[in-house]
Amino acid sequence: MTTTPQFPPFGLQRRHLLGGALAAGVVQLAPWSWAATPAADAGSFMALSRYLTERDDLSARLGARMQAALQALDARFTEQAQALWQWIDASQVPLGQLNARLKAEQPALAGIPGQVMQVWYLGIAGSGSQARVVAYEFALNAQTVADKLKPPTYAYGVYGSWTSNPTTFNLQRLPVQG
Repeated sequence: MTTTPQFPPFGLQRRHLLGGALAAGVVQLAPWSWAATPAADAGSFMALSRYLTERDDLSARLGARMQAALQALDARFTEQAQALWQWIDASQVPLGQLNARLKAEQPALAGIPGQVMQVWYLGIAGSGSQARVVAYEFALNAQTVADKLKPPTYAYGVYGSWTSNPTTFNLQRLPVQG
């Protein structure tokens, strides 16, 4: 006696199976297409970062996040960073002379190195109400001393101490017993 296979009772049909396979294929390809279009020139930003920090072990993924944060704060950042790197590379500017030569020859780009160094060493892009934390324990200030020190957490004090407003406190004079 032969039996014919039955479809599940919830109505799965061949077109649903093919559609699902197609959707899964598209989802697998989508991250590659998004990754293929990073910020305008991540290569220049990373080259500039390696030059300024004098480190070759910088994370490209973290660099992309940093560049995106700086670009979000200033729409011209990537263009300016690329122009700065091209000028440095073409002029073969030694790092020790960069600040003086920038002020004299390229004053419009003089603020870029400070922004790049701040985001790499502090992990913060921008300042004031525009500040964005991009890295914390992976910022270079923590990596530099990581062999001896671990960065503190955001919550200082005992568990739950962050739930009360830190700007209100009750100071009391304690009597000194002599």
